[in-house]
Amino acid sequence: MSISMHAITVPVFQTMLTNLDFVLGRGAEFVAETGFNEGELMARNFAPDMLKLGEQTRQACVHATGAMARLAGVDAPEVSMEPDADIATARARIAAALAFVGSFSAAQLDGDPNREVIVKTRLGELKFGALDHVLHIAYPQVFFHVTTAYDLLRAEGVQIGKVDYLGAPMKNLLKDK
Repeated sequence: MSISMHAITVPVFQTMLTNLDFVLGRGAEFVAETGFNEGELMARNFAPDMLKLGEQTRQACVHATGAMARLAGVDAPEVSMEPDADIATARARIAAALAFVGSFSAAQLDGDPNREVIVKTRLGELKFGALDHVLHIAYPQVFFHVTTAYDLLRAEGVQIGKVDYLGAPMKNLLKDK
């Protein structure tokens, strides 16, 4: 049985980015209802050496779009290196990332799951098989940054729960209960 790189990337990244957008929307509601300073919210982190909420959202998008570009052999979209300073900017970045992720056909992504994918980092070039790249690099990166953004919002009192993190598939299962 061959694995479809499209089937294991596009819907997964779309779900995670959509859920990130949703929880940020709840963050915007929280700011409006409580008067909490939006800039302070976007600058929250759990530790001094940890990325702030605005950078967590940027990184989730960068890793999802970067993975898709590498799999398809195309350039990733240019992104601002600045962390998102407000929720509207973060949500616009997510919308752009969702559009990019959704723009790929199966023909552009599928093929040999062991084909070489090169990830350029500040430490140098890292080489992976395409499937290993998705499972062991792209997924953990996207999940980490989305989870951390969720946790930062939740820690400030934004009314979100696990079902919001899990998104539409879980909500659809639960609405019939």
